[in-house]
Amino acid sequence: MASKTEEEVREIDRVMYHDWRMVPKHEEEAFKKFTPVAEETIRYLPYPPLLRAMILAQWQKEGKPITEEPMIDLEKVGISPHQGAKKKAAGTPV
Repeated sequence: MASKTEEEVREIDRVMYHDWRMVPKHEEEAFKKFTPVAEETIRYLPYPPLLRAMILAQWQKEGKPITEEPMIDLEKVGISPHQGAKKKAAGTPV
């Protein structure tokens, strides 16, 4: 099981999922002695199907040879894959 420490106390989102657990006080010290697992960084993502089709159609119209799959460069657009998960939605949850 991978563990990740948090810098500050925060509310746990999506508590209905069973990928977390409360650690009893008597197990806390042993639990804190874990080796962190390096997070895999994602640099490129495929475009959504409709946008991909539009890009390929544009390339074809321009006469550009289609030799590669169009991909979103996350570093170029300045978005981290984890940013969306940390952003709180405005309004009242239903």
